[in-house]
Amino acid sequence: MKRLSLILLCGLLSASLFCQSKVSIEHLYNHFSQEKNVEKVNVGGLLMLVAKPFMTKHADGLNISSVKVMSFDECSQDVKLRFNALAERLNDDKYEVLLKANEKDEKTRILARIQNDAIRELIIVSMGNEPALVRIKGKIRPEDVQKLVNSNNNGQ
Repeated sequence: MKRLSLILLCGLLSASLFCQSKVSIEHLYNHFSQEKNVEKVNVGGLLMLVAKPFMTKHADGLNISSVKVMSFDECSQDVKLRFNALAERLNDDKYEVLLKANEKDEKTRILARIQNDAIRELIIVSMGNEPALVRIKGKIRPEDVQKLVNSNNNGQ
C-alpha cells in the first residue's frame, strides 16, 4: 500500500512540474500586466473602426480587430529578467511558432493562431534588454500578407 501511494505521489509531482514548465500567452500577459511601470496600449473596438480608412491605405486587406502592446522599457531590471525567464518557457498549444530568432542579447518569437486558413491572432514576443509583447487579433489571409510584403519590396 505504501509503495502504491509513493508511486501515485511521484506521478502527481511529475505531472505538476510538467504543467508548471509550460507557459501560455494568457498567463504571460496577465502575470505582467499589473507590474509597476509596464506600459500597455490596447487598441480595439471604436478606435479600430476610426483607424480603418488609414489601414486600408497602408495595409490593404488586413482585417485587424485589435492590437495590444506591452512594453517593459521603464521597468526595473528585475521585472525584465522575470519576463525574459517566463517568456523563454512560452509553450502554448493554441499557437504555431512561425519564427524563432536568437541573437547575442535578444530573442524574438512570432507565434500565430491559425483557423480556417487565416491568421486569427499573431503574437510577437521580444526578450532581452528591451522586452515587449505584441498581440494582433483579426482575420489575416496569407494572400493579404503576400500583397503587403510585395508592395513593401516594390517601394524600396
